Amino acid sequence: MAVLLGTGRWLRLMLSLCAWPFVDDLRINEYLYFQVLSPGDIRYIFTATPAKDFGGVFNTRYEQIHLVPADPPEACGELNNGVFIQDQIALVERGGCSFLSKTRVVQEHGGRAVIIADNAYDNDSFYVEMIQDSTRLTADIPALFLLGRDGCVCVCVCVCVSLGT
Repeated sequence: MAVLLGTGRWLRLMLSLCAWPFVDDLRINEYLYFQVLSPGDIRYIFTATPAKDFGGVFNTRYEQIHLVPADPPEACGELNNGVFIQDQIALVERGGCSFLSKTRVVQEHGGRAVIIADNAYDNDSFYVEMIQDSTRLTADIPALFLLGRDGCVCVCVCVCVSLGT
């Protein structure tokens, strides 16, 4: 999935912690919600799940912050658009390396948080538990898992906005 970022226009979103616990197989899970404010044609509240055992906690309300698709999308190494990730929230695609590795790459580029979208674009209901890998490394920024369908919508809109369409 190629994303053009030349114009510096991205989705503005507001992220706030809205935990809604539910019981699943005698285990408590929670959803977090974030709202895309602009562009208006996808003004929507998305549901995501936080990393299970790594990363920071969403305890800050982010207002008027940009959601920047990573380039390359899997964010498993150096980012071509790392300068644009600084102080923003990165949108990355699942695959290629561990969830923790992706989170650390975004953190190293100064991102405030990372949203990892499933690479199964037709996934509209199955949340993956993002867990620590075997490296014993840590990450300080929060990480969220987003369904593939929702991630695809966000990336497609980012491309349209950057192209001015």
